[in-house]
Amino acid sequence: MNWLNQRRVKDALVFHTLFFLLAIPIALTSPKAQLGIAIAALAVVYNVALPLFGRWRGDGEWVRLWAFLLPMSATLPCADWMLVQRMGTLVFPDHGIALLGDAVPLYFMGLWIMLLWQVCWFAGTVRKPFQFAAVFSLIAFLIWEWAARPMSLWHAVGVKQIAGFALYPLLPEILLGMAALWMWRNCGRAPLLQRLAAAISVSVFYAGALSLSLLWVG
Repeated sequence: MNWLNQRRVKDALVFHTLFFLLAIPIALTSPKAQLGIAIAALAVVYNVALPLFGRWRGDGEWVRLWAFLLPMSATLPCADWMLVQRMGTLVFPDHGIALLGDAVPLYFMGLWIMLLWQVCWFAGTVRKPFQFAAVFSLIAFLIWEWAARPMSLWHAVGVKQIAGFALYPLLPEILLGMAALWMWRNCGRAPLLQRLAAAISVSVFYAGALSLSLLWVG
């Protein structure tokens, strides 16, 4: 790994370590009635602090990746909206926060980027980026799924599960990480409208992958 990649890995690790050292205790100790507000605030803090940190470190690529992934993160909750309203396989407890389509807490529009930014950033520092993206996405989503039930963030219903993990989202989540990376590498420097179309198309792809996986895996 060259010195530039070493610095980029170090910067990303420092930022995310500091953020999650702050975020995890807040999320775990917040009363359920205030959990939605707490997570929404953390999502805002992350999406403000991330580009500011990148600018402070003088890394334009850091900020460009955040800007590219932001519309993707904002539209990915539409896939969950589909799972709640049409498929009936996902439930989000009421945490007193506004909902997208009366189904998905709005703070999820700012949460997806926390994972996808790391996938794309760290993948850019290794020799086999897409293999890395697949493995990183699987591990990260498993951690999220593991944490979701005790924190009452969401839970699956009426589908095959192992130890509380729904099986059907696993392959789509792996493909999501790989698709986000592919779009970033191929469209990250394209004109604005093309970048927007590329980012949003990943959300559409993910919704379709979930639908097919639900059909095949159940």
